[in-house]
Amino acid sequence: MHPDQKKTFKEKYDIRKKLFNSTKSERLDWRKMKDEKKRKNEEKIIKEAEEAKRAKLEKADHTPPFTISIAVPGQFLNNAQSSELRTYMAGQIARAATLYRVDEIIIYDESCRMTDEAVNAYYNGTWQGNLFPAENNYEGCFYLAKILEYLECPQYLRKDLFPIQKPLKYAGLLNPLDAQHHLKGDETTFRFREGVVLKKKSKEGRGPICNIGLEKEFEIDSDAVALPPWTRVTVEIKNLTEQCKLYRGSISSGAIVTRETGQYWGYSVRLMTGLQKVLESKKFDIVAGVSPRGKLASQMDVCILNKPKVLLVFGGVAGVDAAVESEELAEWRRAEDAFDMLIRTTSLPNGSRSERVEENVLSVLAQVQCRLETLNQL
Repeated sequence: MHPDQKKTFKEKYDIRKKLFNSTKSERLDWRKMKDEKKRKNEEKIIKEAEEAKRAKLEKADHTPPFTISIAVPGQFLNNAQSSELRTYMAGQIARAATLYRVDEIIIYDESCRMTDEAVNAYYNGTWQGNLFPAENNYEGCFYLAKILEYLECPQYLRKDLFPIQKPLKYAGLLNPLDAQHHLKGDETTFRFREGVVLKKKSKEGRGPICNIGLEKEFEIDSDAVALPPWTRVTVEIKNLTEQCKLYRGSISSGAIVTRETGQYWGYSVRLMTGLQKVLESKKFDIVAGVSPRGKLASQMDVCILNKPKVLLVFGGVAGVDAAVESEELAEWRRAEDAFDMLIRTTSLPNGSRSERVEENVLSVLAQVQCRLETLNQL
């Protein structure tokens, strides 16, 4: 017999002898110890399996094969008969953008009267929205931007990020977006969340404390980046399953969340002083104008291999042609020269003599996304 086998038999014999000579309480303690050891081994196996699964998911690239952005003129809100209808029209744009996973909404002034100073005033907080949108101003752009930003923001952050203003007076009546990044307080399994930096002191060497919509607050594990209070951040929680006083983790971004998990993480809103600035940004691979003279959206040809960034430009009540013609300093004078292509939604004449921007956005996004998905599957 091999010496190791002799040793094993001897160990088993000693254990049996010890059990035979032990008392009842000692046997119970020994069984409890054995069960505890077994439980710890099972927990270790489960934890290792979860870590392996998480590492596999992190390596996978869930980046969508294409991204769609839209550009709309803020002046279309001037046609609303009341503040309630104005808010509802903006809410329809937000719903359509969320349904079809729009990456960015660009709001431009089709009258070309907006200045860079006015845009800066909006972003630094000095704009208060005291003027109502009208034909003689460009307040509709700011109203639209504010409502879109409010709806995209998770509900638990709105109180900290949006003061009471006229544009948001009726925003509570709108249908919620219920977007994938609008996580509820009882959803504690997803490691990414949106948060806001609080005005609280943290320990030395650690980053600021944030509200992320859960019972416990979140502490950024590094103070390398200085974040002022009331800054919105995307965070990754690294101790989600542990029993601790605070959640801890690092700053992330919507692009990282989408790449690692495939979740749609909302749209961004950008203000531009005119259509020319939109077209000169060179940020997009394909810029398509929406016009009745264009070809059907279901027939548009796009090379899907390089994950193209597509921008759909909508005009106001007078159409995208009027927006092109208002750009006096631009090199182009026709919509055909300004865009890579013109598209429309139907081959039949419209049943209505007028097109509403919010309705047009919904129908065009539906057809363009369907076409791009079809091309991706070929």
